[in-house]
Amino acid sequence: MTDEWKPERELIEWAKEHFSQMSVGGVWMPEGSGLVYVKKSDTEWTLRSMMDTPDVNINHQRMVALMNAVGVSVDDSGVQILPSPENEEQAWAQEVHMKREIAQGWADSDGTLLVDMGLEGLYPSYIEDRDILLDNGETTSIEIWGYIATNPNTGDSITIDPDDYHLLMGDEYFMRIKIDDVILTALNRSDMIEHIDNGNPVTSIGSTVEGQKVPPWMWGTTCKVDELPLPEGQMTLEDFPSEEEE
Repeated sequence: MTDEWKPERELIEWAKEHFSQMSVGGVWMPEGSGLVYVKKSDTEWTLRSMMDTPDVNINHQRMVALMNAVGVSVDDSGVQILPSPENEEQAWAQEVHMKREIAQGWADSDGTLLVDMGLEGLYPSYIEDRDILLDNGETTSIEIWGYIATNPNTGDSITIDPDDYHLLMGDEYFMRIKIDDVILTALNRSDMIEHIDNGNPVTSIGSTVEGQKVPPWMWGTTCKVDELPLPEGQMTLEDFPSEEEE
């Protein structure tokens, strides 16, 4: 019975820290719960949306019990009820959709939304190699990447995690890189066939391109090749007449 469920002490301690660190207006979507909560104040949250399934209803009752245990009330009177998914693929798609809706509200410390920082013009930047500790006690090195945005209202730079950028912008902008004056955009199978049939060039890429690092999510992809337009007024050698033409 759900009314008999009580959170353990360790979970309560975690919740106290987790909720206190979130700012007012912050969104919490417990992984796999089908629930989306919004922090209204230090002592009040609201339930924004929930999937229409018995399991999700049980999840909500337990979340309310957890929040009440740390002195937080939950208002679920205005909740949006989402239709129950018919299969796992639909459930995954609904969860991604909810996460993307939440991401649209992400903001810098001054309140400027990330989506208002010209994200369409950003490409992944290599930050550093970082050693991480594995479960077996050994360490391994991983590449850290990010998208460097500029807050138009403060002039400050902000580094956006690749997974967060993916949620904000989708595959169209996430699955591409810029190497010098060339943009490489990954193609799915159907787009690849159409691109090749139309006589357009494609290239397969590994972990580097012309000596430059490639982010791991682009490794092994086949990409279309687009050259960036030259800055206004700049000419190439082809724009100058040859001796024969003179």
